Amino acid sequence: MICKRLSTITLADIVCYASNKLYLFTSRLIGTTFFRIKAFMFGVKVLGSVECYGSVHILRAPRSEISVGKNCIIVSATKRCTSSSIFAPTRLWTLSGSAIIIIGEGVGLNGTSIVARSRTVRIGNGTMIAPNVTIMDSDIHAQWPPENRLSGPSFENDSDVTIGTNVWICTQCIILKGVTIGNNSIIGAGTIVTKDIPSNVVAGGVPAKVIKRLGD
Repeated sequence: MICKRLSTITLADIVCYASNKLYLFTSRLIGTTFFRIKAFMFGVKVLGSVECYGSVHILRAPRSEISVGKNCIIVSATKRCTSSSIFAPTRLWTLSGSAIIIIGEGVGLNGTSIVARSRTVRIGNGTMIAPNVTIMDSDIHAQWPPENRLSGPSFENDSDVTIGTNVWICTQCIILKGVTIGNNSIIGAGTIVTKDIPSNVVAGGVPAKVIKRLGD
Protein backbone atom coordinates (compact mmCIF):
# COMPACT_ATOMS: atom_id res chain seq x y z
CA MET A 1 0.00 0.00 0.00
CA ILE A 2 2.78 2.43 0.95
CA CYS A 3 4.75 1.60 -2.20
CA LYS A 4 1.65 2.16 -4.32
CA ARG A 5 1.09 5.59 -2.79
CA LEU A 6 4.74 6.56 -3.24
CA SER A 7 4.58 5.56 -6.89
CA THR A 8 1.90 8.21 -7.53
CA ILE A 9 4.06 11.07 -6.21
CA THR A 10 5.41 13.25 -9.01
CA LEU A 11 8.50 15.44 -9.14
CA ALA A 12 6.22 18.48 -8.98
CA ASP A 13 4.72 17.13 -5.74
CA ILE A 14 8.17 16.82 -4.21
CA VAL A 15 9.27 20.28 -5.34
CA CYS A 16 6.06 21.89 -4.08
CA TYR A 17 6.23 20.15 -0.70
CA ALA A 18 9.95 20.80 -0.20
CA SER A 19 9.73 24.48 -1.19
CA ASN A 20 6.82 25.04 1.20
CA LYS A 21 8.70 23.39 4.08
CA LEU A 22 11.79 25.47 3.30
CA TYR A 23 9.74 28.67 3.17
CA LEU A 24 8.08 27.95 6.51
CA PHE A 25 11.40 27.12 8.16
CA THR A 26 12.99 30.31 6.83
CA SER A 27 9.95 32.45 7.67
CA ARG A 28 9.86 31.14 11.24
CA LEU A 29 13.60 31.58 11.76
CA ILE A 30 13.69 35.14 10.43
CA GLY A 31 10.32 36.19 11.87
CA THR A 32 11.05 34.87 15.37
CA THR A 33 14.57 36.33 15.42
CA PHE A 34 13.42 39.80 14.40
CA PHE A 35 10.47 39.67 16.80
CA ARG A 36 12.82 38.83 19.67
CA ILE A 37 15.12 41.71 18.70
CA LYS A 38 12.24 44.19 18.42
CA ALA A 39 10.69 42.98 21.66
CA PHE A 40 13.97 43.54 23.49
CA MET A 41 14.55 46.95 21.93
CA PHE A 42 10.95 48.16 22.39
CA GLY A 43 10.42 46.83 25.92
CA VAL A 44 7.90 44.10 25.09
CA LYS A 45 7.77 41.29 27.67
CA VAL A 46 8.12 37.85 26.08
CA LEU A 47 7.44 35.28 28.78
CA GLY A 48 8.64 32.13 27.02
CA SER A 49 9.07 30.51 23.64
CA VAL A 50 7.23 32.23 20.79
CA GLU A 51 7.04 31.38 17.08
CA CYS A 52 6.61 34.17 14.53
CA TYR A 53 6.07 33.87 10.80
CA GLY A 54 6.66 37.14 8.97
CA SER A 55 6.97 40.61 10.44
CA VAL A 56 5.11 41.72 13.59
CA HIS A 57 4.38 45.45 13.84
CA ILE A 58 5.04 46.74 17.36
CA LEU A 59 4.41 50.20 18.77
CA ARG A 60 4.68 50.65 22.54
CA ALA A 61 3.99 54.05 24.03
CA PRO A 62 6.27 55.12 26.92
CA ARG A 63 5.18 53.60 30.29
CA SER A 64 2.67 51.29 28.59
CA GLU A 65 2.88 47.49 28.68
CA ILE A 66 2.82 44.74 26.07
CA SER A 67 3.38 41.14 27.17
CA VAL A 68 3.26 37.89 25.20
CA GLY A 69 2.92 34.53 26.97
CA LYS A 70 4.86 31.37 26.24
CA ASN A 71 4.04 29.03 23.34
CA CYS A 72 2.28 31.73 21.33
CA ILE A 73 2.26 31.56 17.54
CA ILE A 74 2.13 34.89 15.73
CA VAL A 75 1.48 34.70 11.99
CA SER A 76 1.87 37.55 9.52
CA ALA A 77 2.67 35.42 6.46
CA THR A 78 -0.12 34.18 4.20
CA LYS A 79 1.75 30.96 3.35
CA ARG A 80 1.72 29.93 7.01
CA CYS A 81 -2.00 30.63 7.37
CA THR A 82 -4.14 27.65 6.38
CA SER A 83 -7.61 29.17 6.08
CA SER A 84 -7.22 32.54 4.36
CA SER A 85 -4.90 35.18 3.00
CA ILE A 86 -3.60 37.62 5.60
CA PHE A 87 -4.44 41.20 4.70
CA ALA A 88 -1.80 42.85 6.93
CA PRO A 89 0.86 41.82 9.45
CA THR A 90 -0.06 41.22 13.07
CA ARG A 91 -0.04 44.52 14.97
CA LEU A 92 0.46 45.10 18.72
CA TRP A 93 0.07 48.82 19.47
CA THR A 94 -0.30 50.82 22.67
CA LEU A 95 -0.92 54.53 22.22
CA SER A 96 -0.63 56.02 25.71
CA GLY A 97 1.12 55.36 29.01
CA SER A 98 -1.92 53.72 30.62
CA ALA A 99 -2.50 51.22 27.79
CA ILE A 100 -1.84 47.50 28.32
CA ILE A 101 -1.90 44.50 25.98
CA ILE A 102 -1.63 41.08 27.64
CA ILE A 103 -1.45 37.99 25.45
CA GLY A 104 -1.80 34.75 27.42
CA GLU A 105 -0.07 31.41 26.93
CA GLY A 106 -0.59 29.31 23.82
CA VAL A 107 -2.46 32.04 21.92
CA GLY A 108 -2.56 32.03 18.12
CA LEU A 109 -2.65 35.34 16.25
CA ASN A 110 -3.06 35.50 12.46
CA GLY A 111 -2.79 38.95 10.96
CA THR A 112 -4.46 40.26 14.14
CA SER A 113 -4.65 43.98 14.81
CA ILE A 114 -4.71 44.79 18.55
CA VAL A 115 -4.74 48.46 19.52
CA ALA A 116 -4.99 49.59 23.14
CA ARG A 117 -5.20 53.36 23.32
CA SER A 118 -5.60 53.94 27.06
CA ARG A 119 -7.10 50.80 28.62
CA THR A 120 -6.32 47.06 28.80
CA VAL A 121 -6.77 44.43 26.10
CA ARG A 122 -6.38 40.96 27.60
CA ILE A 123 -6.44 37.65 25.69
CA GLY A 124 -6.68 34.44 27.73
CA ASN A 125 -4.65 31.26 27.47
CA GLY A 126 -5.29 28.94 24.55
CA THR A 127 -7.35 31.39 22.52
CA MET A 128 -7.26 31.02 18.72
CA ILE A 129 -7.72 34.10 16.56
CA ALA A 130 -8.23 33.44 12.85
CA PRO A 131 -7.03 35.76 10.06
CA ASN A 132 -7.76 39.48 9.86
CA VAL A 133 -9.40 40.12 13.22
CA THR A 134 -9.41 43.64 14.73
CA ILE A 135 -9.52 44.30 18.48
CA MET A 136 -9.66 47.84 19.92
CA ASP A 137 -10.37 49.55 23.23
CA SER A 138 -11.62 52.86 21.83
CA ASP A 139 -13.46 54.70 19.07
CA ILE A 140 -10.23 56.68 18.47
CA HIS A 141 -12.33 59.75 17.52
CA ALA A 142 -15.06 61.63 19.39
CA GLN A 143 -18.56 60.76 18.21
CA TRP A 144 -20.24 64.14 18.70
CA PRO A 145 -20.24 66.95 17.73
CA PRO A 146 -18.96 66.02 14.26
CA GLU A 147 -16.50 68.91 14.07
CA ASN A 148 -14.62 67.36 17.02
CA ARG A 149 -13.98 64.02 15.35
CA LEU A 150 -10.56 64.95 14.03
CA SER A 151 -9.36 66.78 17.14
CA GLY A 152 -11.33 65.19 20.01
CA PRO A 153 -9.83 61.90 21.23
CA SER A 154 -12.68 61.15 23.69
CA PHE A 155 -10.47 59.12 26.04
CA GLU A 156 -13.25 59.01 28.63
CA ASN A 157 -15.15 56.54 26.44
CA ASP A 158 -12.31 54.02 26.19
CA SER A 159 -13.00 50.67 27.88
CA ASP A 160 -11.20 47.39 28.58
CA VAL A 161 -11.50 44.37 26.29
CA THR A 162 -11.27 40.92 27.89
CA ILE A 163 -11.21 37.70 25.88
CA GLY A 164 -11.34 34.55 27.99
CA THR A 165 -9.47 31.26 27.78
CA ASN A 166 -9.84 28.82 24.89
CA VAL A 167 -11.95 31.23 22.85
CA TRP A 168 -12.07 30.75 19.06
CA ILE A 169 -12.52 33.99 17.12
CA CYS A 170 -13.12 33.25 13.46
CA THR A 171 -11.91 35.20 10.46
CA GLN A 172 -12.62 38.91 9.88
CA CYS A 173 -14.28 39.62 13.22
CA ILE A 174 -14.20 43.03 14.89
CA ILE A 175 -14.08 43.18 18.70
CA LEU A 176 -15.01 46.65 19.95
CA LYS A 177 -14.31 48.51 23.19
CA GLY A 178 -15.77 47.38 26.51
CA VAL A 179 -16.43 43.80 25.43
CA THR A 180 -15.89 40.66 27.49
CA ILE A 181 -15.98 37.27 25.73
CA GLY A 182 -16.40 34.32 28.08
CA ASN A 183 -14.26 31.19 28.21
CA ASN A 184 -14.54 28.52 25.49
CA SER A 185 -16.90 30.53 23.27
CA ILE A 186 -16.78 30.68 19.47
CA ILE A 187 -17.29 33.93 17.54
CA GLY A 188 -18.46 33.24 13.98
CA ALA A 189 -16.76 34.63 10.88
CA GLY A 190 -17.45 38.27 10.05
CA THR A 191 -19.02 39.02 13.44
CA ILE A 192 -18.94 42.48 15.03
CA VAL A 193 -18.92 42.14 18.80
CA THR A 194 -20.34 45.21 20.55
CA LYS A 195 -21.56 43.68 23.83
CA ASP A 196 -20.47 40.95 26.25
CA ILE A 197 -20.66 37.32 25.13
CA PRO A 198 -21.07 34.63 27.84
CA SER A 199 -18.94 31.52 28.22
CA ASN A 200 -19.56 28.28 26.30
CA VAL A 201 -21.62 29.69 23.43
CA VAL A 202 -21.48 30.23 19.68
CA ALA A 203 -22.15 33.86 18.76
CA GLY A 204 -22.38 35.55 15.40
CA GLY A 205 -23.94 38.34 13.38
CA VAL A 206 -23.81 42.12 13.11
CA PRO A 207 -24.04 42.93 15.93
CA ALA A 208 -23.17 39.66 17.64
CA LYS A 209 -25.82 37.59 19.38
CA VAL A 210 -25.78 34.14 20.94
CA ILE A 211 -26.74 31.44 18.44
CA LYS A 212 -26.45 28.34 20.61
CA ARG A 213 -24.90 27.00 23.78
CA LEU A 214 -22.00 24.62 23.45
CA GLY A 215 -22.31 21.22 25.06
CA ASP A 216 -26.14 21.17 25.07
